[in-house]
Amino acid sequence: MATRTTNGNGMAPNLGLEAKARDGVVQTLCTVLADAHVLYIKLRKYHWNVTGPQFHSLHELFEQQYTALAIKIDEIAERILQYGASAPGSMQQFIDMARLKEDEAEGLSIEAHAMVEQIVADHEAVVRNLREDIERVGQEFEDVGAEDFLIGLLQDHQKFAWMARAMIKGKAL
Repeated sequence: MATRTTNGNGMAPNLGLEAKARDGVVQTLCTVLADAHVLYIKLRKYHWNVTGPQFHSLHELFEQQYTALAIKIDEIAERILQYGASAPGSMQQFIDMARLKEDEAEGLSIEAHAMVEQIVADHEAVVRNLREDIERVGQEFEDVGAEDFLIGLLQDHQKFAWMARAMIKGKAL
């Protein structure tokens, strides 16, 4: 991953941050982008392959979440560009950078309940990771803009986790 924060003409954005801070924020954002892509693909997989009595509601939940996440992915990539860097864009880059892991199980071999549990676990892992990222960009890099941006993402993932968790509370799927 290239974290050099200058554009094609060699101009570094003058954002009130030293190059080391810009590069650190970009590296953090690239990792957040990679996690978002891994989760996005998992949501798509579950959307396509969910079966069972709650098919319709889970099919819709997964679609709502991957649709919302697609917008966030674009915002994260654009945020990286604002720092003068290019955003990673290959699946291999995302897999290499992500803290989340792919679900490599065959699509129809995954029970609906396990799908929802995995989505909850991933959103909650993203929340925990974002807490660390927020602290890092705020304290180490002193970038309140990135800190605020990541706080918004954290709030989104908390809501996504709550919504998915509500699907498995009580009666088994």
